[in-house]
Amino acid sequence: MTQEQESFIRDYLKLIINGEAAIFAGAGLSVGVGYVDWRGLLRDIATDIGLEIDKETDLISLAQFHVNEKGGRGKLNRKIIEEFTEETEVSENHRILARLPIRTFWTTNYDSLIEDALEETSKRVDVKHTVDQLPDTTYKRDAVVYKMHGDAKHPSKATITKDDYEKYHKNNEGFITTLSSDLVSKTFLFLGFSFTDPNLDYVLSRVRLVLGENARPHYCIIRRVSRKDYPTDADFDYSKRRQQLLISDLRRFQIEAIMIEDYSEITNLLREIQNRFKRNTIFISGSAADYAPHSEDDSLDFIHSLSKKLVQEKYSVVNGFGLGVGDAIINGALEAIYSSPKKLNEEQLIMRPFPQKKTGIKELGELWQEYRERMISFAGIAVFIFGNKINKETGKFESLATGVKKEFDIAIKQGVIPIPIGITGSMAAELWVEVEREFGQYYAGFENVKSSFLALNAPGKSLKQCIPLIVSIIDTINKK
Repeated sequence: MTQEQESFIRDYLKLIINGEAAIFAGAGLSVGVGYVDWRGLLRDIATDIGLEIDKETDLISLAQFHVNEKGGRGKLNRKIIEEFTEETEVSENHRILARLPIRTFWTTNYDSLIEDALEETSKRVDVKHTVDQLPDTTYKRDAVVYKMHGDAKHPSKATITKDDYEKYHKNNEGFITTLSSDLVSKTFLFLGFSFTDPNLDYVLSRVRLVLGENARPHYCIIRRVSRKDYPTDADFDYSKRRQQLLISDLRRFQIEAIMIEDYSEITNLLREIQNRFKRNTIFISGSAADYAPHSEDDSLDFIHSLSKKLVQEKYSVVNGFGLGVGDAIINGALEAIYSSPKKLNEEQLIMRPFPQKKTGIKELGELWQEYRERMISFAGIAVFIFGNKINKETGKFESLATGVKKEFDIAIKQGVIPIPIGITGSMAAELWVEVEREFGQYYAGFENVKSSFLALNAPGKSLKQCIPLIVSIIDTINKK
Protein backbone atom coordinates (compact mmCIF):
# COMPACT_ATOMS: atom_id res chain seq x y z
CA MET A 1 0.00 0.00 0.00
CA THR A 2 1.36 3.39 -1.00
CA GLN A 3 1.63 6.30 1.42
CA GLU A 4 -1.03 8.09 -0.64
CA GLN A 5 -3.41 5.15 -0.30
CA GLU A 6 -2.72 4.79 3.42
CA SER A 7 -3.46 8.48 3.99
CA PHE A 8 -6.70 8.21 2.00
CA ILE A 9 -7.89 5.17 3.96
CA ARG A 10 -7.15 6.83 7.29
CA ASP A 11 -8.89 10.10 6.39
CA TYR A 12 -11.90 8.59 4.64
CA LEU A 13 -12.47 6.16 7.51
CA LYS A 14 -12.80 9.10 9.91
CA LEU A 15 -15.41 10.63 7.61
CA ILE A 16 -17.37 7.38 7.49
CA ILE A 17 -17.37 7.14 11.28
CA ASN A 18 -18.53 10.79 11.54
CA GLY A 19 -21.32 10.25 8.98
CA GLU A 20 -19.78 12.67 6.48
CA ALA A 21 -18.93 10.23 3.66
CA ALA A 22 -20.77 9.77 0.36
CA ILE A 23 -20.24 7.68 -2.77
CA PHE A 24 -20.54 8.70 -6.42
CA ALA A 25 -20.62 5.63 -8.66
CA GLY A 26 -19.91 5.69 -12.38
CA ALA A 27 -20.26 3.03 -15.06
CA GLY A 28 -16.88 1.51 -14.19
CA LEU A 29 -18.27 0.18 -10.91
CA SER A 30 -20.85 -1.92 -12.78
CA VAL A 31 -18.74 -3.14 -15.69
CA GLY A 32 -17.01 -5.74 -13.53
CA VAL A 33 -20.23 -7.76 -13.11
CA GLY A 34 -21.10 -7.87 -16.78
CA TYR A 35 -22.94 -4.62 -17.46
CA VAL A 36 -21.70 -2.47 -20.32
CA ASP A 37 -20.18 0.99 -20.16
CA TRP A 38 -21.45 3.80 -22.37
CA ARG A 39 -19.32 2.71 -25.30
CA GLY A 40 -20.66 -0.83 -25.05
CA LEU A 41 -24.23 0.42 -24.72
CA LEU A 42 -24.00 2.50 -27.88
CA ARG A 43 -22.00 0.10 -30.07
CA ASP A 44 -25.05 -1.23 -31.96
CA ILE A 45 -26.58 2.24 -31.95
CA ALA A 46 -23.54 3.60 -33.80
CA THR A 47 -23.63 0.77 -36.34
CA ASP A 48 -27.30 1.54 -36.99
CA ILE A 49 -26.39 4.97 -38.36
CA GLY A 50 -23.21 3.97 -40.18
CA LEU A 51 -20.66 5.02 -37.54
CA GLU A 52 -17.94 3.12 -35.70
CA ILE A 53 -18.06 3.36 -31.93
CA ASP A 54 -14.26 3.08 -31.54
CA LYS A 55 -13.80 6.24 -33.61
CA GLU A 56 -16.25 8.28 -31.57
CA THR A 57 -15.34 10.44 -28.57
CA ASP A 58 -18.58 12.42 -28.11
CA LEU A 59 -20.99 9.64 -27.14
CA ILE A 60 -23.73 12.04 -26.05
CA SER A 61 -23.86 13.45 -29.58
CA LEU A 62 -23.79 9.92 -30.97
CA ALA A 63 -26.97 9.03 -29.07
CA GLN A 64 -28.56 12.24 -30.35
CA PHE A 65 -27.59 11.40 -33.95
CA HIS A 66 -29.43 8.09 -33.63
CA VAL A 67 -32.58 9.77 -32.33
CA ASN A 68 -32.41 12.31 -35.15
CA GLU A 69 -31.96 9.66 -37.84
CA LYS A 70 -34.61 7.26 -36.51
CA GLY A 71 -37.15 9.91 -35.60
CA GLY A 72 -37.33 8.85 -31.95
CA ARG A 73 -35.59 7.03 -29.12
CA GLY A 74 -37.54 3.78 -29.14
CA LYS A 75 -34.56 1.56 -30.00
CA LEU A 76 -32.36 3.45 -27.57
CA ASN A 77 -34.90 2.77 -24.80
CA ARG A 78 -35.04 -0.93 -25.67
CA LYS A 79 -31.25 -1.08 -25.59
CA ILE A 80 -31.18 0.33 -22.05
CA ILE A 81 -33.74 -2.25 -20.93
CA GLU A 82 -31.83 -5.11 -22.58
CA GLU A 83 -28.49 -4.16 -21.07
CA PHE A 84 -29.43 -3.07 -17.56
CA THR A 85 -32.58 -4.87 -16.38
CA GLU A 86 -31.17 -8.38 -16.57
CA GLU A 87 -30.49 -9.60 -13.03
CA THR A 88 -26.86 -10.17 -12.12
CA GLU A 89 -24.83 -10.74 -8.97
CA VAL A 90 -23.70 -7.62 -7.19
CA SER A 91 -19.93 -7.22 -7.01
CA GLU A 92 -17.79 -7.48 -3.90
CA ASN A 93 -17.18 -3.72 -4.21
CA HIS A 94 -20.92 -3.07 -4.03
CA ARG A 95 -21.26 -5.40 -1.03
CA ILE A 96 -18.46 -3.73 0.90
CA LEU A 97 -19.92 -0.27 0.28
CA ALA A 98 -23.35 -1.50 1.37
CA ARG A 99 -21.98 -2.91 4.63
CA LEU A 100 -20.34 0.39 5.56
CA PRO A 101 -22.52 3.00 7.35
CA ILE A 102 -22.60 5.28 4.29
CA ARG A 103 -26.04 6.81 3.85
CA THR A 104 -25.68 8.81 0.65
CA PHE A 105 -25.08 7.33 -2.80
CA TRP A 106 -25.13 9.15 -6.14
CA THR A 107 -24.84 7.49 -9.53
CA THR A 108 -25.19 8.15 -13.23
CA ASN A 109 -25.78 4.42 -13.80
CA TYR A 110 -29.14 3.03 -14.85
CA ASP A 111 -28.71 -0.37 -13.15
CA SER A 112 -29.93 -1.33 -9.67
CA LEU A 113 -26.72 -2.81 -8.26
CA ILE A 114 -26.28 -0.24 -5.48
CA GLU A 115 -29.80 -0.60 -4.11
CA ASP A 116 -29.65 -4.40 -4.53
CA ALA A 117 -26.46 -4.56 -2.45
CA LEU A 118 -27.94 -2.33 0.25
CA GLU A 119 -31.09 -4.47 0.44
CA GLU A 120 -28.92 -7.60 0.75
CA THR A 121 -27.61 -6.18 4.03
CA SER A 122 -31.21 -5.63 5.23
CA LYS A 123 -31.01 -1.86 4.86
CA ARG A 124 -34.07 0.19 4.00
CA VAL A 125 -33.26 2.06 0.78
CA ASP A 126 -34.81 5.23 -0.57
CA VAL A 127 -34.27 5.36 -4.36
CA LYS A 128 -34.68 8.66 -6.25
CA HIS A 129 -34.61 8.49 -10.06
CA THR A 130 -36.96 11.41 -10.83
CA VAL A 131 -37.16 14.93 -9.40
CA ASP A 132 -40.75 14.27 -8.27
CA GLN A 133 -39.45 11.69 -5.79
CA LEU A 134 -37.07 14.07 -4.02
CA PRO A 135 -39.56 15.59 -1.51
CA ASP A 136 -40.77 12.18 -0.30
CA THR A 137 -38.66 10.30 2.22
CA THR A 138 -38.90 6.56 2.87
CA TYR A 139 -39.78 5.91 6.51
CA LYS A 140 -36.70 5.14 8.64
CA ARG A 141 -34.44 4.87 5.61
CA ASP A 142 -30.90 3.65 6.10
CA ALA A 143 -29.56 4.98 2.81
CA VAL A 144 -30.65 7.09 -0.14
CA VAL A 145 -29.62 6.39 -3.73
CA TYR A 146 -29.87 9.28 -6.18
CA LYS A 147 -29.96 8.02 -9.78
CA MET A 148 -29.53 11.39 -11.43
CA HIS A 149 -29.68 10.04 -15.00
CA GLY A 150 -32.65 7.77 -14.47
CA ASP A 151 -33.45 4.09 -14.02
CA ALA A 152 -33.33 1.20 -16.51
CA LYS A 153 -36.94 0.32 -15.71
CA HIS A 154 -37.99 3.75 -16.97
CA PRO A 155 -35.80 4.22 -20.07
CA SER A 156 -37.92 6.94 -21.68
CA LYS A 157 -36.89 9.27 -18.84
CA ALA A 158 -33.19 8.34 -18.89
CA THR A 159 -30.65 11.07 -19.58
CA ILE A 160 -28.63 9.87 -22.57
CA THR A 161 -28.95 12.17 -25.59
CA LYS A 162 -27.52 15.62 -26.20
CA ASP A 163 -31.04 17.01 -26.01
CA ASP A 164 -31.48 15.43 -22.55
CA TYR A 165 -28.25 17.01 -21.32
CA GLU A 166 -29.10 20.44 -22.72
CA LYS A 167 -32.44 20.44 -20.87
CA TYR A 168 -31.14 18.79 -17.72
CA HIS A 169 -30.59 21.98 -15.73
CA LYS A 170 -34.18 22.99 -16.33
CA ASN A 171 -35.94 19.61 -16.05
CA ASN A 172 -33.85 18.24 -13.19
CA GLU A 173 -32.97 21.27 -11.15
CA GLY A 174 -33.87 19.42 -7.97
CA PHE A 175 -31.09 16.89 -8.54
CA ILE A 176 -28.58 19.66 -9.19
CA THR A 177 -29.55 21.51 -6.02
CA THR A 178 -29.44 18.35 -3.90
CA LEU A 179 -26.11 17.20 -5.30
CA SER A 180 -24.65 20.67 -4.80
CA SER A 181 -25.73 20.58 -1.17
CA ASP A 182 -24.23 17.13 -0.63
CA LEU A 183 -20.94 18.18 -2.20
CA VAL A 184 -20.78 21.03 0.29
CA SER A 185 -21.66 18.96 3.39
CA LYS A 186 -20.12 15.56 2.59
CA THR A 187 -16.87 14.17 1.24
CA PHE A 188 -17.38 12.06 -1.88
CA LEU A 189 -15.46 9.07 -3.11
CA PHE A 190 -15.82 8.81 -6.90
CA LEU A 191 -15.63 5.21 -8.14
CA GLY A 192 -15.70 4.04 -11.75
CA PHE A 193 -16.10 7.60 -12.96
CA SER A 194 -14.38 9.20 -15.95
CA PHE A 195 -15.29 12.84 -15.17
CA THR A 196 -16.59 13.48 -18.69
CA ASP A 197 -20.21 13.95 -17.62
CA PRO A 198 -21.29 17.56 -18.29
CA ASN A 199 -23.92 17.55 -15.53
CA LEU A 200 -21.42 16.67 -12.82
CA ASP A 201 -18.96 19.17 -14.26
CA TYR A 202 -21.64 21.87 -14.04
CA VAL A 203 -22.41 21.05 -10.37
CA LEU A 204 -18.74 20.89 -9.38
CA SER A 205 -18.16 24.27 -11.03
CA ARG A 206 -21.06 25.80 -9.12
CA VAL A 207 -19.72 24.56 -5.80
CA ARG A 208 -16.23 25.76 -6.68
CA LEU A 209 -17.46 29.24 -7.61
CA VAL A 210 -19.36 29.57 -4.32
CA LEU A 211 -16.76 28.12 -1.92
CA GLY A 212 -13.50 28.51 -3.81
CA GLU A 213 -10.58 27.06 -1.87
CA ASN A 214 -12.86 26.41 1.14
CA ALA A 215 -14.68 23.55 -0.61
CA ARG A 216 -14.56 20.13 1.04
CA PRO A 217 -11.92 17.72 -0.22
CA HIS A 218 -13.12 14.73 -2.27
CA TYR A 219 -11.43 11.60 -3.58
CA CYS A 220 -11.43 9.54 -6.75
CA ILE A 221 -9.65 6.32 -7.58
CA ILE A 222 -7.89 6.27 -10.94
CA ARG A 223 -5.98 3.44 -12.60
CA ARG A 224 -2.61 4.63 -13.82
CA VAL A 225 -2.22 4.23 -17.59
CA SER A 226 -0.10 1.22 -18.49
CA ARG A 227 2.23 0.70 -21.44
CA LYS A 228 0.69 -2.73 -22.14
CA ASP A 229 -2.62 -1.08 -23.07
CA TYR A 230 -1.15 0.87 -26.02
CA PRO A 231 0.28 -0.30 -29.36
CA THR A 232 3.06 2.30 -29.49
CA ASP A 233 5.21 4.35 -27.13
CA ALA A 234 3.75 7.51 -28.66
CA ASP A 235 0.18 6.44 -27.81
CA PHE A 236 1.21 5.57 -24.27
CA ASP A 237 3.06 8.87 -23.75
CA TYR A 238 0.05 10.79 -25.05
CA SER A 239 -2.39 9.00 -22.70
CA LYS A 240 -0.01 9.40 -19.79
CA ARG A 241 0.25 13.14 -20.39
CA ARG A 242 -3.51 13.46 -20.74
CA GLN A 243 -4.08 11.61 -17.47
CA GLN A 244 -1.65 13.94 -15.70
CA LEU A 245 -3.58 16.94 -17.00
CA LEU A 246 -6.89 15.41 -15.86
CA ILE A 247 -5.52 14.83 -12.35
CA SER A 248 -4.31 18.43 -12.20
CA ASP A 249 -7.69 19.68 -13.39
CA LEU A 250 -9.52 17.69 -10.71
CA ARG A 251 -7.60 19.61 -8.08
CA ARG A 252 -9.58 22.70 -9.10
CA PHE A 253 -12.59 20.98 -7.54
CA GLN A 254 -10.68 19.75 -4.47
CA ILE A 255 -10.75 16.18 -5.82
CA GLU A 256 -7.64 14.20 -4.97
CA ALA A 257 -6.77 11.30 -7.27
CA ILE A 258 -5.72 8.07 -5.53
CA MET A 259 -3.67 6.11 -8.04
CA ILE A 260 -3.79 2.34 -8.49
CA GLU A 261 -2.01 0.02 -10.92
CA ASP A 262 -4.87 -2.45 -11.41
CA TYR A 263 -8.65 -2.31 -10.91
CA SER A 264 -8.46 -5.19 -8.41
CA GLU A 265 -6.79 -2.74 -6.02
CA ILE A 266 -10.13 -0.94 -5.62
CA THR A 267 -11.50 -4.00 -3.84
CA ASN A 268 -8.39 -4.17 -1.67
CA LEU A 269 -8.74 -0.52 -0.67
CA LEU A 270 -12.45 -0.83 0.11
CA ARG A 271 -11.90 -4.05 2.04
CA GLU A 272 -9.18 -2.39 4.12
CA ILE A 273 -11.56 0.49 4.91
CA GLN A 274 -14.22 -2.03 5.94
CA ASN A 275 -11.81 -4.01 8.12
CA ARG A 276 -10.54 -0.90 9.87
CA PHE A 277 -14.07 0.36 10.41
CA LYS A 278 -15.12 -2.94 11.99
CA ARG A 279 -12.06 -2.90 14.24
CA ASN A 280 -13.50 0.17 15.94
CA THR A 281 -16.18 -2.14 17.33
CA ILE A 282 -15.12 -4.64 20.00
CA PHE A 283 -17.11 -7.79 20.69
CA ILE A 284 -16.79 -8.94 24.30
CA SER A 285 -17.51 -12.65 24.64
CA GLY A 286 -17.76 -14.39 27.97
CA SER A 287 -19.86 -15.96 30.69
CA ALA A 288 -19.11 -16.57 34.34
CA ALA A 289 -20.93 -18.69 36.86
CA ASP A 290 -17.70 -18.59 38.85
CA TYR A 291 -14.80 -16.09 38.71
CA ALA A 292 -12.05 -18.27 40.23
CA PRO A 293 -9.15 -17.80 40.62
CA HIS A 294 -10.23 -14.18 41.04
CA SER A 295 -12.75 -12.68 43.45
CA GLU A 296 -16.17 -11.70 42.17
CA ASP A 297 -15.60 -8.04 43.11
CA ASP A 298 -12.26 -7.85 41.30
CA SER A 299 -13.71 -9.62 38.26
CA LEU A 300 -16.76 -7.38 37.96
CA ASP A 301 -14.60 -4.31 38.49
CA PHE A 302 -12.30 -5.52 35.69
CA ILE A 303 -15.17 -6.06 33.26
CA HIS A 304 -16.77 -2.71 34.18
CA SER A 305 -13.47 -0.81 33.84
CA LEU A 306 -12.57 -2.51 30.55
CA SER A 307 -15.92 -1.65 28.97
CA LYS A 308 -15.71 1.91 30.28
CA LYS A 309 -12.17 2.39 28.97
CA LEU A 310 -13.01 1.06 25.50
CA VAL A 311 -15.94 3.45 25.16
CA GLN A 312 -13.84 6.35 26.47
CA GLU A 313 -11.32 5.57 23.72
CA LYS A 314 -14.23 5.98 21.24
CA TYR A 315 -14.63 2.30 20.49
CA SER A 316 -18.04 0.65 20.34
CA VAL A 317 -18.79 -2.43 22.42
CA VAL A 318 -20.94 -5.42 21.41
CA ASN A 319 -22.11 -8.06 23.85
CA GLY A 320 -24.73 -10.81 24.04
CA PHE A 321 -25.43 -10.17 27.74
CA GLY A 322 -23.50 -13.23 28.89
CA LEU A 323 -24.12 -14.70 32.33
CA GLY A 324 -22.13 -12.91 35.00
CA VAL A 325 -20.54 -10.37 32.62
CA GLY A 326 -23.37 -8.57 30.78
CA ASP A 327 -24.40 -6.20 33.58
CA ALA A 328 -20.83 -5.04 34.19
CA ILE A 329 -20.28 -4.40 30.47
CA ILE A 330 -23.46 -2.30 30.28
CA ASN A 331 -22.71 -0.35 33.43
CA GLY A 332 -19.14 0.41 32.42
CA ALA A 333 -20.12 1.60 28.95
CA LEU A 334 -23.00 3.74 30.21
CA GLU A 335 -20.84 5.33 32.92
CA ALA A 336 -18.42 6.46 30.21
CA ILE A 337 -21.20 7.68 27.92
CA TYR A 338 -23.16 9.59 30.56
CA SER A 339 -20.04 11.24 31.97
CA SER A 340 -19.17 12.69 28.53
CA PRO A 341 -22.47 13.01 26.61
CA LYS A 342 -21.07 15.56 24.15
CA LYS A 343 -18.13 13.36 23.26
CA LEU A 344 -19.64 9.85 23.46
CA ASN A 345 -23.06 8.40 22.60
CA GLU A 346 -25.26 5.41 23.35
CA GLU A 347 -24.69 3.96 19.88
CA GLN A 348 -21.29 2.85 21.18
CA LEU A 349 -23.05 0.18 23.22
CA ILE A 350 -24.67 -2.63 21.21
CA MET A 351 -26.40 -5.25 23.36
CA ARG A 352 -27.99 -8.39 21.90
CA PRO A 353 -29.53 -10.48 24.73
CA PHE A 354 -30.09 -14.09 23.71
CA PRO A 355 -33.67 -15.40 23.55
CA GLN A 356 -34.18 -18.00 26.29
CA LYS A 357 -37.31 -19.86 25.13
CA LYS A 358 -38.42 -21.26 21.81
CA THR A 359 -41.54 -19.49 20.55
CA GLY A 360 -41.26 -19.91 16.78
CA ILE A 361 -40.34 -22.50 14.20
CA LYS A 362 -36.59 -22.48 14.77
CA GLU A 363 -34.94 -24.44 17.54
CA LEU A 364 -33.00 -22.36 20.07
CA GLY A 365 -29.65 -23.80 18.96
CA GLU A 366 -30.22 -22.74 15.34
CA LEU A 367 -31.52 -19.35 16.43
CA TRP A 368 -28.52 -18.76 18.71
CA GLN A 369 -26.10 -19.64 15.92
CA GLU A 370 -27.69 -17.08 13.57
CA TYR A 371 -27.83 -14.58 16.44
CA ARG A 372 -24.12 -15.00 17.18
CA GLU A 373 -23.16 -14.66 13.52
CA ARG A 374 -25.16 -11.46 13.19
CA MET A 375 -23.86 -9.99 16.46
CA ILE A 376 -20.20 -10.75 15.76
CA SER A 377 -20.49 -9.35 12.21
CA PHE A 378 -20.54 -5.85 13.72
CA ALA A 379 -17.04 -6.25 15.15
CA GLY A 380 -13.47 -6.50 13.91
CA ILE A 381 -11.88 -7.42 17.24
CA ALA A 382 -13.16 -9.85 19.89
CA VAL A 383 -12.13 -10.00 23.56
CA PHE A 384 -12.77 -13.32 25.33
CA ILE A 385 -13.11 -13.40 29.13
CA PHE A 386 -13.78 -16.22 31.59
CA GLY A 387 -16.08 -18.69 29.82
CA ASN A 388 -17.74 -21.09 32.26
CA LYS A 389 -21.38 -21.83 33.01
CA ILE A 390 -24.03 -23.82 34.84
CA ASN A 391 -25.52 -26.52 32.62
CA LYS A 392 -29.27 -25.81 32.57
CA GLU A 393 -30.17 -29.46 32.02
CA THR A 394 -27.97 -31.00 34.72
CA GLY A 395 -27.55 -28.03 37.04
CA LYS A 396 -23.84 -28.78 37.23
CA PHE A 397 -20.96 -26.33 36.85
CA GLU A 398 -18.98 -26.59 33.61
CA SER A 399 -15.55 -24.94 33.51
CA LEU A 400 -15.60 -24.61 29.71
CA ALA A 401 -18.55 -22.77 28.15
CA THR A 402 -19.17 -24.18 24.67
CA GLY A 403 -21.02 -21.00 23.65
CA VAL A 404 -17.85 -18.94 24.07
CA LYS A 405 -15.95 -21.42 21.89
CA LYS A 406 -18.67 -21.17 19.23
CA GLU A 407 -18.32 -17.40 19.28
CA PHE A 408 -14.57 -17.75 18.90
CA ASP A 409 -15.01 -20.01 15.85
CA ILE A 410 -17.51 -17.60 14.26
CA ALA A 411 -15.19 -14.66 14.94
CA ILE A 412 -12.25 -16.40 13.25
CA LYS A 413 -14.41 -17.37 10.28
CA GLN A 414 -15.45 -13.73 9.87
CA GLY A 415 -11.87 -12.45 10.04
CA VAL A 416 -12.21 -10.96 13.51
CA ILE A 417 -8.96 -10.61 15.50
CA PRO A 418 -9.22 -12.52 18.83
CA ILE A 419 -7.87 -11.31 22.18
CA PRO A 420 -8.43 -14.06 24.79
CA ILE A 421 -7.59 -12.89 28.31
CA GLY A 422 -5.80 -15.99 29.56
CA ILE A 423 -5.61 -15.06 33.23
CA THR A 424 -9.43 -14.99 33.49
CA GLY A 425 -9.28 -18.78 33.20
CA SER A 426 -11.86 -21.26 31.88
CA MET A 427 -12.52 -21.17 28.12
CA ALA A 428 -10.62 -17.86 27.73
CA ALA A 429 -7.46 -19.60 28.97
CA GLU A 430 -7.95 -22.46 26.50
CA LEU A 431 -8.41 -19.96 23.66
CA TRP A 432 -5.32 -18.00 24.72
CA VAL A 433 -3.23 -21.16 24.35
CA GLU A 434 -4.71 -21.82 20.91
CA VAL A 435 -4.02 -18.29 19.67
CA GLU A 436 -0.51 -18.21 21.16
CA ARG A 437 0.31 -21.49 19.41
CA GLU A 438 -0.55 -20.02 15.97
CA PHE A 439 0.06 -16.35 16.77
CA GLY A 440 1.38 -15.45 13.31
CA GLN A 441 -1.80 -16.79 11.73
CA TYR A 442 -4.21 -14.92 13.99
CA TYR A 443 -2.17 -11.71 14.08
CA ALA A 444 -0.77 -11.55 10.55
CA GLY A 445 0.52 -8.01 10.05
CA PHE A 446 0.27 -7.20 13.77
CA GLU A 447 3.05 -9.36 15.17
CA ASN A 448 4.39 -6.33 17.09
CA VAL A 449 1.69 -6.78 19.76
CA LYS A 450 2.94 -10.22 20.80
CA SER A 451 4.65 -9.09 24.01
CA SER A 452 1.41 -7.45 25.19
CA PHE A 453 -0.56 -10.54 24.19
CA LEU A 454 1.76 -12.85 26.14
CA ALA A 455 1.36 -10.65 29.23
CA LEU A 456 -2.40 -11.41 29.23
CA ASN A 457 -1.59 -14.85 30.65
CA ALA A 458 1.49 -13.97 32.70
CA PRO A 459 1.66 -15.41 36.25
CA GLY A 460 1.06 -12.78 38.89
CA LYS A 461 -0.60 -10.36 36.48
CA SER A 462 -3.73 -8.79 37.98
CA LEU A 463 -6.96 -8.30 36.05
CA LYS A 464 -6.64 -4.53 36.43
CA GLN A 465 -3.17 -4.60 34.85
CA CYS A 466 -4.60 -6.28 31.77
CA ILE A 467 -6.77 -3.32 30.79
CA PRO A 468 -3.98 -1.04 29.43
CA LEU A 469 -2.50 -4.09 27.66
CA ILE A 470 -5.82 -4.86 25.95
CA VAL A 471 -6.32 -1.24 24.91
CA SER A 472 -2.73 -1.07 23.67
CA ILE A 473 -3.26 -4.11 21.44
CA ILE A 474 -6.50 -2.67 20.05
CA ASP A 475 -4.94 0.75 19.48
CA THR A 476 -1.99 -0.79 17.64
CA ILE A 477 -4.28 -2.84 15.41
CA ASN A 478 -6.22 0.35 14.66
CA LYS A 479 -2.97 2.27 14.04
CA LYS A 480 -3.81 4.84 16.71
